[in-house]
Amino acid sequence: MTTFFVAGFDPQGGAAEAAYHALCESSEAVAGCPAKPRRIFSLSCRFDGLDCEIEVGRPLPQRSDIVLAILDHGRENDYVVHTDGPGDGASVRVRRPVYAVTEFS
Repeated sequence: MTTFFVAGFDPQGGAAEAAYHALCESSEAVAGCPAKPRRIFSLSCRFDGLDCEIEVGRPLPQRSDIVLAILDHGRENDYVVHTDGPGDGASVRVRRPVYAVTEFS
């Protein structure tokens, strides 16, 4: 089990929580609805035409951007993956269904 963190932020201070809440607000603008409260560590899914694992703290598959957070926007909506990439490319959607979801402990 993995303890909750936001990649690039000190988990001991309030910076990680503040960053996570800012990503939740940004994610709502991308998805059009608020994120669910579950905190996701990884997704096993199909992304960019490949079966892969997307994990917080690791590069997005076939890209160099580091995954900061993965947010669930509900049963009928895509997941939104936030990275440290530039501009609009920093948030990508992962369509459902996904194969597996691992939450932080």
